Amino acid sequence: MTNMDSRHGKDEKLLVLPYTKGYDINEIDGLFYMLNRDFTGCAIITFSKPIKEDVLGNITVAEVKIEKYHTLDLRHFGGGQLIGIPVRGIMTEYDKSYSVKVEGFVDEDGNMMESQEIEIKTLPKKFPVPGYEEHDKVALEAAREGIVLLKNENQLLPLQKDEVLNIFGKGLWEFRISATGAGKINPRYSVGLIEAIENYSNFTLNPDLKSLYSTYKNEIPSEDTLKNAINHSDTALITITRGSGENFDNNPAKGEFYLSDEEEALIKTVTGTFSKTIAIINSGYPIDVSWVEKYNITAVLNCGFVGMLGGQALIEILDGRVNPSAKLPDTWSVDYHDIPTSKNFYHAINGNPLLGTESSNFIDTVYEEGIYVGYRYFETFGKAVAYPFGYGLSYTSFNLLVTNFGHVEGKTKLSVVVKNTGAVQGKEVVQVYASEPELKLEKPSKKLVAFAKTNQLNPGESQTLYFEIEEKRLTSYDEESASWIMEEGTYEFYVGNSVRSLQKVGSFELQESKTIEKVENRMCPPVEIRTLSKKDPKGTYPSGEFSGIKQGVDQLEPKAKRTRNKEANPIGAEVPSELIKYSEVEKNPELLESFVKQLSVEEMARLSVCASHGWGMHQKGEAGRVFLLDKYGMKDYVVADGNSGVNVNKPNIGMPSSAVVCASFNQNLAYEVGRVIAEEAKENDIHMILAPGMNIHRDPLNGRHPEYFSEDPYLAGIMAGHQSKGLEENGVSSCLKHTVANNCESSRKRNQSLMTERTLREIYLKAFEIAMEVHKPDSIMTGYNAVNGVFTAEDEEMIQGVFRGEFGFEGFVMTDWNSYDTADVVESVQAGNSWMTPGSLDDTYVTPIIEGVKEGKIDKARLERNIFYLLRAMLKRTKQGE
Repeated sequence: MTNMDSRHGKDEKLLVLPYTKGYDINEIDGLFYMLNRDFTGCAIITFSKPIKEDVLGNITVAEVKIEKYHTLDLRHFGGGQLIGIPVRGIMTEYDKSYSVKVEGFVDEDGNMMESQEIEIKTLPKKFPVPGYEEHDKVALEAAREGIVLLKNENQLLPLQKDEVLNIFGKGLWEFRISATGAGKINPRYSVGLIEAIENYSNFTLNPDLKSLYSTYKNEIPSEDTLKNAINHSDTALITITRGSGENFDNNPAKGEFYLSDEEEALIKTVTGTFSKTIAIINSGYPIDVSWVEKYNITAVLNCGFVGMLGGQALIEILDGRVNPSAKLPDTWSVDYHDIPTSKNFYHAINGNPLLGTESSNFIDTVYEEGIYVGYRYFETFGKAVAYPFGYGLSYTSFNLLVTNFGHVEGKTKLSVVVKNTGAVQGKEVVQVYASEPELKLEKPSKKLVAFAKTNQLNPGESQTLYFEIEEKRLTSYDEESASWIMEEGTYEFYVGNSVRSLQKVGSFELQESKTIEKVENRMCPPVEIRTLSKKDPKGTYPSGEFSGIKQGVDQLEPKAKRTRNKEANPIGAEVPSELIKYSEVEKNPELLESFVKQLSVEEMARLSVCASHGWGMHQKGEAGRVFLLDKYGMKDYVVADGNSGVNVNKPNIGMPSSAVVCASFNQNLAYEVGRVIAEEAKENDIHMILAPGMNIHRDPLNGRHPEYFSEDPYLAGIMAGHQSKGLEENGVSSCLKHTVANNCESSRKRNQSLMTERTLREIYLKAFEIAMEVHKPDSIMTGYNAVNGVFTAEDEEMIQGVFRGEFGFEGFVMTDWNSYDTADVVESVQAGNSWMTPGSLDDTYVTPIIEGVKEGKIDKARLERNIFYLLRAMLKRTKQGE
């Protein structure tokens, strides 16, 4: 990174400098897309002195005049003023230097820069690295099993293996493989769509279209180009691509949820020319697909962000080497405004400003839809959908036969024989749903209670899948009694391969209602919230009246009063008479309480604050590290982002995004994804991966949709839990995030989620609860947002009451990065946060903790226990690294 120094003198020349070592042709959106979406496909320059951004300069790349460049000022982050130069389609050759002429810029002293030329070099082409074949194979399999076949009229797919492919749309070149921000991958190499066709298949790519779309625009071909294309093949493929990632949400606008005018015109032209059309959707989130029927698209594949080998996986499905087996982890609506959350989700349209994480605006987001999220809404209220939850086609057919059903001693057991009745081998997903009786509490018409995926079955081959469903899967939360209850009546069970392709397989009768678990109402809303009810669908349908920017507000309101949860488990050891070293505790973990007891308040406060990050271009790229108290001989504990890889500067594995992994419905595969990431994290001296991210897909326009798993808490919890288990059983800590209801990016540090406690527990907390049933992680991360009047980092009832008291969580709690911009440090530590991130090496965040203990705002016993949890997790990982 090149930093500008305001101390430069007036006489010093204004120089233009390359910002990075080179331009990566294969990286579609780039590092700064998360801060400014105009930076997609940009090479980046900066300056030796501050410039006047309102004075426009001129930039020419390889003799091509750049019509519009983009600016990004990072001085408040310790960086410089960046200029993003759109070079996609201009800088097209690997390992080549391109001349960049820059002129007309003016420094802050009014001096115009002299015309200058610099060279920016494209990075060399990357190739597979020997020794990682097994890891790469898992990335490839995750992509294969995560691509969903949504439509396949007349069995158009698979195509003949030697066919000429007429591929239209900029997505041919602009093929996205990952989210941006924390979900970004940095793979050793990658296989995009073009390379997959040319090097991993017997297909031939129409060269005219390859050339046409190298401009990265959705050009409408000339009549001659179309005639030549149809002479090659009567089948066309259309690509639709969308970026997504941290810091900004998407919008119900053209070019985002809806087709752009250019995309619509292209689709209209292509479908009017070709008798058969295949659409490839390369989007990080569900989009409008009404055009599929409007233009009679023959086949549709949704590939999402498919990771480093996603192009290869897609081509293998197109030519039939791989039979698609994925299912949608989300409902795809007919229109965005059919989704009840659309009324209570901030949209940067119709004059509303685009709000990123640093926005000073406070926003309320009222969850008026209540428990009716995703398919729970569409199935209960009988609404039409484009594609239902759990849906996905195959090139073969399967028969599902339930051979056993019974409810004995509180458990529902059933077995399902799955037989491949088609002509090619394939895998099938069996989904089990329950319908519950209603007395006091209304229920969704169905909810997922179990699922499993078969092995690869040959034609005529069968496999029996066994399911055991515990009563806790059939409960609802009763706020009046603060209990998880089963109401008396008939419990019906359904089996199928999507929520709208089910057969009733059995039922049992509960003679009287019963309480399964008694808890406490801990996170009640500070205001009354009306929620959607099937008793009055029109009268209770979300209005959005109380959501949106809170004008003139500079603090969280209304603020809830929560019960202070005193430490129930203080450190019991006495202060040791002699200094205990960290290495002694590694050998004898029973000494940990004594080790903590010997620490002073000042030392514990210092440990509570992260020792900064290493995100600079010339640093490792880690997100943070624990401060080392040298006198105790402590060892490094380094954390990095990485839902889909190890987000550091050194290239490594690049898995598909979490939403794609979830579409596999393959628990073992989720574990393997975690295992591989863990093994590569250890190679990079990373002790914790800040993943899995597992907030609910409440609304498809959440910018971090690809990083999260599903709209369904059971599916999300099971898949995330197995990835967490895969990480930790292979030597690296995991961190479930972001607790809780961090379901949008717009003004996320000041965005308050307001909902009933039932909604919170049945949908949003439930995903984390189920993940912890699969595997207890080393850590959880609190969200930036507030829930029901309290910032999550400050929420003692959530951390101590729900996670520790009810879920049995025994790891440590950390804040999200810079949460202390809005959440109070003292309140956060008292709530149970062990680690304030990203912190600093000075005492900015340490001193408030020390003062908090002195003033009685932080219980010393709580601080000790926070540090105990942190060190216990560290000891597991640093000892393994010996």
